[in-house]
Amino acid sequence: MALTACGKSDEKAALEKDVKKLEKDNKSLKEQKEKLQKQHDKLKDKSKDLEKEINADT
Repeated sequence: MALTACGKSDEKAALEKDVKKLEKDNKSLKEQKEKLQKQHDKLKDKSKDLEKEINADT
């Protein structure tokens, strides 16, 4: 009986550790996504500005 309970406890601890790692990874990915979205928006704005410039020249 003691081995089974200990095994369950170890399994639970391992799962909790995995959950914490996944939460950390998720947070990191969300931050990365946010950064890339801002970069994307800047590039879109730059593209629009260049298009306006080209259209103004013609």
